[in-house]
Amino acid sequence: MATVYKFTISIPVTDTLPRNRISNTVHFEHVVGSQSDSQLATMCSDLAAMYQARYGVATKEINVKAYDTDAVPNYPRANVTVNAGVVWTINQPREVALCVSYAGANRGNKSERGRIYLMPQLAIPLLNSGLRPDAACMTWAMKFYTEPNGSFPDIGGVDWKFGVWSKTYSKFTQSQQAWCNDDWDTQRRRGLRETTRQSVAREG
Repeated sequence: MATVYKFTISIPVTDTLPRNRISNTVHFEHVVGSQSDSQLATMCSDLAAMYQARYGVATKEINVKAYDTDAVPNYPRANVTVNAGVVWTINQPREVALCVSYAGANRGNKSERGRIYLMPQLAIPLLNSGLRPDAACMTWAMKFYTEPNGSFPDIGGVDWKFGVWSKTYSKFTQSQQAWCNDDWDTQRRRGLRETTRQSVAREG
C-alpha cells in the first residue's frame, strides 16, 4: 500500500532564531509501502543535497524533517541537518520570493496544485532580483523540477512520487507539470520581527 509523507525543508536566514527560518513543505508518496525512520532520514539527506546543488551553496545550514501525514500528534520521523548553525546571509528583503507551481493533470483544481517559494537572491551565482525575475532566474527556479537526478520528481528513485497532498480529501496527486513566471511573490511571514519602532501621538 502506498504511503504519503510530508517533508519540511528550512534554512536559517539572517540569524538562527527559529521564528526567522525560511521553509517549504513538500509531499512524496512511497509507492510500495511504509518507510522506516532510517529510510526517511536517507530521503531527508537527499533533499538537503538537492538544495545544496540547486542553490550552489554547500557550506550553509539546511534542515529537513520527515513526518507522517496523519499522525496525531505528528512528531518528526526523521530530522537531518547539514552545516548546523551556519547562517545564510542576505542584504535584500527576505519577503521577496520566486514561486514554482506544480500540479497534476488539471492545474485548475486547487486540491491538485502545490507551490514552493524560492530565494534566488541566495543562490550562487547571484541571480537577477530586479524589478522582474529574468529568464536566467526563472530557469534556475524551474531546475528544482526539471534537473535530471537533481530535482523533486527524481528524489529517492522510482519508488518515490512527488506531488500534492490534499488534507481535505486525504488524497495524493502525483505532479505532472510545473511553471514559473516573471512575477515576484511577497511572503510577509518571512519578514524579520521588528527590533525598533517609531511612533507619534498628536491630534489631526
